[in-house]
Amino acid sequence: MSVPNRPIANHHPYSLETLLVPLLRRPKVAHFVKWSVYSLLLVNFGVYITDDWQVYQASLSSDAPLDAIFETFADTIDMGAWVGLVILLELETYILPEEAFEGWTDIILKLFRGVCYVLICYAAYGFTTSALESYDLTPIPEVTNLCDIANEGRYLQINIVDYEDITADNCDTLSPDVEFFQIGENVSLIGKSALPHVQNMGWIDISNAFVWILVALLIELEVALQSADIFDSRTLSRVRSIKTVFYGVLFVNAGIWAATGYPIYAWDAMLWIVGFWAIELNLAEWEEERLHELDATST
Repeated sequence: MSVPNRPIANHHPYSLETLLVPLLRRPKVAHFVKWSVYSLLLVNFGVYITDDWQVYQASLSSDAPLDAIFETFADTIDMGAWVGLVILLELETYILPEEAFEGWTDIILKLFRGVCYVLICYAAYGFTTSALESYDLTPIPEVTNLCDIANEGRYLQINIVDYEDITADNCDTLSPDVEFFQIGENVSLIGKSALPHVQNMGWIDISNAFVWILVALLIELEVALQSADIFDSRTLSRVRSIKTVFYGVLFVNAGIWAATGYPIYAWDAMLWIVGFWAIELNLAEWEEERLHELDATST
């Protein structure tokens, strides 16, 4: 990842590329950051698998419908698909030479990419249905005190990720509510005071999922434009400007998670932003190299 004494491409002063291009002059730092972030993303993938499994055990019955199970594992599905997509983009924008994208190799890569996008869209659907399901409430009028159902294997949903087993030891301290509900197919309970928070955070999940899809599609468009040697165009400039705005939305979502008590979500969001910036760095280097080649052939 070395670009010695090469003229920097003309980027919009407020675009992400303007921030990343100077890293091309420090290839060892850029390389270390990129692979460190990729490693942390894999670790995060394992954490989400564990978290979703715990939520599944606490919130769903053993005979829960398959669609409810898939919704519960939306994070795992989403994370796995995004990890796959990042690997494919890294292969395309940095590791593999252009000659590799021919014949069966190109077909296989496109097939895997299609599978990743299908899973990503399905996960976005899962986030959407899960968020909307938080408005599908079944009142539990027979429960006005959690101690009435202590030690029955029931769970209380505390927020969007935490569930507590209702026992005789903790039933007095879990919730001050006297009104409880079940959400959708869940067998767990949720108190009235926790509902607005869970419902509002669901909309953050929805916006985050769909903004990331738009960012990925804009990167795909940028790759296509650069593959066609279209560097100095209004379309490419607009793609980069819109992408920068979307990254701003993702930063805001990360800030909301941090401020509302979900540091792991904020950390995960920042990791993914930096992870995709590694792909952006690949694109910037690719552009620098190609412009240098074009400049050399024209002189």
